[in-house]
Amino acid sequence: MTPINPKILETLNIGIFSEIKSYVFYIEAAKVVSRPSSRQTLLKLAGEEKDHYRILERQHHGLVTSEQWVSYNDILKQDGLPEIKEEMADQHKALIASVRAAKDELTLLEIALKLEEEAMSLFSAAALRAVAPEEKRTFAYLARFEEGHMRLIQGMIDSL
Repeated sequence: MTPINPKILETLNIGIFSEIKSYVFYIEAAKVVSRPSSRQTLLKLAGEEKDHYRILERQHHGLVTSEQWVSYNDILKQDGLPEIKEEMADQHKALIASVRAAKDELTLLEIALKLEEEAMSLFSAAALRAVAPEEKRTFAYLARFEEGHMRLIQGMIDSL
């Protein structure tokens, strides 16, 4: 049995955190935008971030079959804004505060674009480092998906 590369597990955990962070952002941002089309798109993006989380969770679980790592396993199975563990709470509180402090939809979309750029960079780098074909495919898929989110958000910005 080949030992699990700790860097892959670390990247998966960072990716999981990134997807939860984006999910929290989109749920909160959808509450404050005024255009129904923007609200609908933000909620769609939240759902996709939840799907990404599940992909990463399955990948991680496939590498490590114990339950020890899953401090946030049930978070995204809940409706609404999830309860956040203490180690994640401060960053999410700051993100939610930035949503509530945003002066307009453009500011919210700029934050969203930054979150998606960070996620795309994370997954692109992970795809390049991955050795196993399944890991490489998973990270490359997520990077492409985040790139699609970036294009969608840029389109929303351009339409303002």
